[in-house]
Amino acid sequence: MSADGAGKFGNCCEVLKDVLESDDFEPLIAEDDDGILYMSIGMVDPEKEEDPNMVDHPVFFCPFCGSKLQTPEEVDAKGKA
Repeated sequence: MSADGAGKFGNCCEVLKDVLESDDFEPLIAEDDDGILYMSIGMVDPEKEEDPNMVDHPVFFCPFCGSKLQTPEEVDAKGKA
């Protein structure tokens, strides 16, 4: 559940909802199987690997409207589950 109690990411604004629902390209912002919203922030050793590994970081606030989406404590709890 998100920090505002909405339960699903993308309820804060249409832009985030559109980004999460789009199938047009490989998403840079996505929800994982544990229910944590992540943003891809870089790649690890792109020259040494055929398929580079993405570096993801939890998103705590919507990058489009600024709404609080999840807390570090929620991310830790979901990640350990």
